[in-house]
Amino acid sequence: TDTPSSSPWLGHQNDVDCSFGSYYLQHPVTPSQLSSYSIVVMAAAVPIVFSEALNLQQLGVPEGSIKHGLTSMSSDKWIVAVEPSQVTLVDLQNNSAVTRRPIQAEAAIMNPSSNILALRSGTTLQIFNLDAKAKLKSHTMTEPIVFWKWTSATNLALVTAGSVYHWSIEGDAAPVKMFDRHASIGPNTQIINYHTSPDGKWCLVGGISAGAGGTVNGNMQLYSVEKKVSQPLQGHAGAFHTIKLAGREDPAQVLVFHEKKADGAEGHKLYVMEVGRDPAKGAAYRLAPTAIPVPADAAAD
Repeated sequence: TDTPSSSPWLGHQNDVDCSFGSYYLQHPVTPSQLSSYSIVVMAAAVPIVFSEALNLQQLGVPEGSIKHGLTSMSSDKWIVAVEPSQVTLVDLQNNSAVTRRPIQAEAAIMNPSSNILALRSGTTLQIFNLDAKAKLKSHTMTEPIVFWKWTSATNLALVTAGSVYHWSIEGDAAPVKMFDRHASIGPNTQIINYHTSPDGKWCLVGGISAGAGGTVNGNMQLYSVEKKVSQPLQGHAGAFHTIKLAGREDPAQVLVFHEKKADGAEGHKLYVMEVGRDPAKGAAYRLAPTAIPVPADAAAD
């Protein structure tokens, strides 16, 4: 259906991308583990094998800078670490070459496609083209940024305590407000991820908060740009993707997400469903919810 009801208008949703931030928040690790950039490889004998590719501390990045919020990896091209008096850039496609720039900032993230660096200090944002050695844009927000992320080569998403903004690096326009945060991801929720659909018509913002008995609750807000309607979802991870389906000419834009209710009564479930298909072309694709097996000793995770 096209309107919210007891049967959600697009089903359910969350953020299936075991995000860097959420993983380390839920599963504390040692600084030495955090400082290692690892390659994940699928193998026949075991599901996942980790192989260390580099160690940030061995490259001179101090331990205090290797943590969520100060170290970021927006793509397979760069790792960026903010240090007290400089920003360190590790070029993953050039034998992990290290470049240090005398820049003071609270946070820095590299564009996923080009050598464009975004810097944040307080409410001031700046975007630099490193190749051209030029500042592209700057802006001062009216409230602090609690989370930010490149959603494409040209768009930077900004999440504040109350709203979500998109800021294009093209032209001279200021950040544009997309929508307000839903009550389910209110001030007690730490935002850990944000996604937009391939067609740009759907947005998904997710966060975590403390639950009963030491559990970590996950909540997300799915927003339709066209309908200007939000749907709250309970879970920790989700993502959009475009797939080709047998017997169909048009591709399917799907939302894949993990769901876990706050009370844990229904366990963990995996959802795959199409969003945004023109009803004139037929019914939207979806798979039946699938239970995700969880070991007994991790039932509260």
